[in-house]
Amino acid sequence: MNKVIVLLIAFACFACTTKQEVIDGGISSPYYDGSIMDYLRSNEEQWGYTVEMIERAGLVDLFEGQVDTVPELTFFAPPSWSVFRYIMDLKYEGTSEERYESIQDLPVEMCRELILKHVVIGKYLKEDIAFRNMDYDIFAEEQDGGTHFTCMEGNEVIAYLEQNDYKGFPGVGAIEMYLYSVSVGQMVPLATPDIQPRNGVVHALNYGYDFGKI
Repeated sequence: MNKVIVLLIAFACFACTTKQEVIDGGISSPYYDGSIMDYLRSNEEQWGYTVEMIERAGLVDLFEGQVDTVPELTFFAPPSWSVFRYIMDLKYEGTSEERYESIQDLPVEMCRELILKHVVIGKYLKEDIAFRNMDYDIFAEEQDGGTHFTCMEGNEVIAYLEQNDYKGFPGVGAIEMYLYSVSVGQMVPLATPDIQPRNGVVHALNYGYDFGKI
């Protein structure tokens, strides 16, 4: 099936929700016997345009774990549909100077900046993330919970945990992970955390994620 058609079907099913959903990353175990780049390349429907963006950015070595200063990384991974939608917006809505037909038309530095906005040096699993102080919104000055990260492009995000209620009993339900962009000032829709290739962790973002707004 044509990759674009698959992405359009995925969008129809998922793009309208910001609720944390599970993305089928093609594996039943959270562990993947390969690099992050190997994992992304293993599922073209889910990550095809994401892979193209990484390749265009010249960051394959980083995602393969071949950069000595970054042996492990955390990737808040934008799904292929998010990248595709971003390119379509540039193609049809950009000014004549900023209208690009494909990822290969984008400036390399632009691709590099976009991808590095989603990368944190070091491996941080869901279990490493702190709970939000429920007395305050995540963006409140008084908020002293969550785990703050500065991504490789310099943007700041806060990952945090919340525990749901279960059958009317507070604080005993499923624990979910959320992501807030301090730099953009909005929630970043997270789908599936803790996919673990050999050189780090992938926290897959939701299909509805607006690529670059992190």
